[in-house]
Amino acid sequence: MFEAAGGVLSIFEVVGKVHGRKKFQKMVYLLKVAGSRMPFNYEYHYYGPYSAELQAELSDLDQQGFLHETTDDETYVYEITDKGRKFKEVLDRNGMTVDVDRELVQSMAQQSSQFLEMVSTYAFLVDAGYEPGAAKNKAIELKPHLKDLVNQAIAYYNEWIAPRTQ
Repeated sequence: MFEAAGGVLSIFEVVGKVHGRKKFQKMVYLLKVAGSRMPFNYEYHYYGPYSAELQAELSDLDQQGFLHETTDDETYVYEITDKGRKFKEVLDRNGMTVDVDRELVQSMAQQSSQFLEMVSTYAFLVDAGYEPGAAKNKAIELKPHLKDLVNQAIAYYNEWIAPRTQ
């Protein structure tokens, strides 16, 4: 429980606010693939890798006042609260947080949710054992509406995600 909260709050400590549930799901998944100790299980859903456990954790953190959830033009916006920052400090002192790659978090926060959807779909396929070429083809098959992003997504994966997995 505390490790899950610590992982989520570690991301918000870096970026403060994230626009979009889908975007946050993809950020956490890619951090996990890149080697962060995120304690969430993922399955493949329509928008790519999805964790019901992560969504439950976000809801719990919002209900406890550690995060604040709002909507902006039908997009969910999550922001860490002062109470959340204080709780994160307590978790830090007790070794219950997850180290995240701050540079990677900042980079992902600047990307669109659709782009991260393609990156995470490609990463999910590679993680499932697909060879890079087959993963690209399958990603295009699964995400035909995002096919224009596939080469850029693969380049991002190769620059930002793959090197951290080793």
